[in-house]
Amino acid sequence: MTSEPQTRRTYRSPKRTEQAARTRATITAAARRLFERDGFAATTIAAVAKEAGVSQQTVYAVFGNKPALVRAILEQMEETAEASTWRKRIAEEQDPARILAAFAQWTRAFFEASSPSFSIAQEAMSELTDLAAQGDAHRRQALASLVQRLAGMGALRDGLSEQHATDRAWLLTGLQTYFDATERCAWTPEAYAEWLGDTLAQQILAGDRVKA
Repeated sequence: MTSEPQTRRTYRSPKRTEQAARTRATITAAARRLFERDGFAATTIAAVAKEAGVSQQTVYAVFGNKPALVRAILEQMEETAEASTWRKRIAEEQDPARILAAFAQWTRAFFEASSPSFSIAQEAMSELTDLAAQGDAHRRQALASLVQRLAGMGALRDGLSEQHATDRAWLLTGLQTYFDATERCAWTPEAYAEWLGDTLAQQILAGDRVKA
């Protein structure tokens, strides 16, 4: 009689997992400091390893290359901008104009907290075109969900489809618009957020829903 082969269970030590997460965070923070200070092109893996206090082999084992380090930095941006807190606030709002105003404030907080990281990304963009496309798709998906919620409240302008409402919101909330407002026009981030909230409402909402 032959016995059934036993499947070997993989054991993951919580302590080892925690250590790996700390190492990843340490390397990411070190890379961000160097990229912001010296630039993406001038920063080497060896420099990142020295700054993080680990070996080059560790950096390669965790990330593989410099573009992957930039990817990790960008993935931290929402956490830096307290994304979960803003999502909760937007979800709790019940008035359409206030929903858009809260979303505009979240957009401002996200861009404001992430500006240094965006500068890094722009320098490395030739190696991160796929990430840029993913970011745009992620933003459009979030806006589509927001517009769908507003449509369910009967708050969209007459004759405006959800797709066209999403298009308008997507055009208004791009990173370049934020940079144009705060750098080229010298607006404060708060002024940008107020303008964005008002403009989103005017472009998307029915006339009687524009003001809270």
